[in-house]
Amino acid sequence: KQLCPSWRPLQDEAGKALSDEDISAEADTFMFAGHDTTASGLAWLLYNLAQHPQYQDRCRQEVQDLLRGRSLEDIQWEDLALLPFTTMCIKESLRLHPPVTAISRRCAKEVTLGPGQVVPKGVITLLSIYGTHHNPDLWPDPLVYNPLRFSPENCKGRCPLAFVPFSAGPR
Repeated sequence: KQLCPSWRPLQDEAGKALSDEDISAEADTFMFAGHDTTASGLAWLLYNLAQHPQYQDRCRQEVQDLLRGRSLEDIQWEDLALLPFTTMCIKESLRLHPPVTAISRRCAKEVTLGPGQVVPKGVITLLSIYGTHHNPDLWPDPLVYNPLRFSPENCKGRCPLAFVPFSAGPR
C-alpha cells in the first residue's frame, strides 16, 4: 500500500472488497477455466468430429469458405459469427462432455421452487451440469451427438439454463 499510492483493494460488482479467499477462488477459476476446460473441450470436439465425418466435412467447408482469399492473419474475432455450423458442433460437444460437470452456489436469498418447496437463504446447492445436459426431458436422445440441437429453430423456447457448460450465475 505504501509503495503504490493509487492502490485499492479488489472489489466485487457491488463495490465490496474481496477477501484473500475470494481472490484465490477467482484465480483458481481463471486458471481452471483457461486451461483445463479449453483442452478438454477441444479434445472432445475433435473426437466427436472424427466420429461423425459428415459434420467434420461440413465444418471444414465452412472454415474454408471463410478463409477463401484471406490469410490467417486477417481473421478477426467477429469472424466467429460466420461459422454457425462449427459453433453448433462445439456446443454439442460441450453438452455431451461438459468440462465442468457440477457447480455449487450458496443461496443469497430464499428461493421458492414451487408450492411448498423453498430453499432457505445460506444453503449451498449443487447443480449437476452433466445431469442437466443429459436430461431426456430437455434433450431428446441425450447420448446422440447432434449439432442441429443448437440450430436457431431448435433453440427457440429452450430455457437458457438447459445448456451451461462452464457454469452460470454469480459465484
